[in-house]
Amino acid sequence: MKRQFLAAALGWALWTPAAAQRQDPIPPCTCESVEGVEAAREGMKAHSRRSLQEASAAYSEALRLAPSRDANPAEQALALRLAPVVLASSREPFPLKDAAAILHPNGEWIAYHLFWEDDIDFPDDNDPCDHEVVWVRVDRARGAASEIYTYFHGRILKAPGTGGVRPRVVAQWGKHGTMPWDWRNLLIDADEGDVEWRYLGSEKANSAGKLTLEAYNLATYKKLSTYGRESQESLLARGWPFRFDGSWEDFIRFNRPWDLAPILKKNGLVRVSHFNNASLNRQLIRYNFAAKTEWPDAMCHTPVRAAAAPR
Repeated sequence: MKRQFLAAALGWALWTPAAAQRQDPIPPCTCESVEGVEAAREGMKAHSRRSLQEASAAYSEALRLAPSRDANPAEQALALRLAPVVLASSREPFPLKDAAAILHPNGEWIAYHLFWEDDIDFPDDNDPCDHEVVWVRVDRARGAASEIYTYFHGRILKAPGTGGVRPRVVAQWGKHGTMPWDWRNLLIDADEGDVEWRYLGSEKANSAGKLTLEAYNLATYKKLSTYGRESQESLLARGWPFRFDGSWEDFIRFNRPWDLAPILKKNGLVRVSHFNNASLNRQLIRYNFAAKTEWPDAMCHTPVRAAAAPR
């Protein structure tokens, strides 16, 4: 699930017909500092070119212009209380190696970053992990999840909040595209650039250019269970499965829970920042990862209220 964002970030405008769900990686309301937003944007561009020194310099400038800070005890408790439970297949070949949580200073959003050991299709991309994201919109009056957003192959998926109950999301076998719990009938924009495209069958999308997540995942299953993974000759993928060995029902049986709360409690990677990728790169994660969308553009659709940090 790495390459789609890379193509978009390199040209910053190479989005396919799925543009409605492949938004600007940094919504303009992310930060009041225009210079900070531009520095973060330059960092993401350099990061996606694998120009890591250049990326880190730009990220450092973004954080100078819009400083991040440690989460206080109440913010840490909120991040743990709303931390999603990620359900994967019991056949999943890669462990979830790390997680981090970043709270936006406006008090209304938390980004949960997932770092799987790798992506089944990309052993040779020089990213020693597969980076995925779940965003939780916070109802500050109740301290509850009002909306859930997930990063899915460059698209942003949305689901209703779970109130005071911790969110549950599911992750595809090997690729870790992350979906809301009630995923089957969600519509996504069709995209001929997806590696699964040729496995979708004769009716690839409806008249509005949409297809269901069930259809998309069935195409993914067909690809991974027949042709198998990409880069099958790569020596860096020694020991990886060549294909998914199981039925369609096995592929969508998400019965292996990964609970983010104890991971975050143990590693302490909880921070308050306008810029996710900058804070991950400069302050939280010691290894390279693919830069991903900062925040859903829904952040800009409601007024941002000034909020004192919880105490």
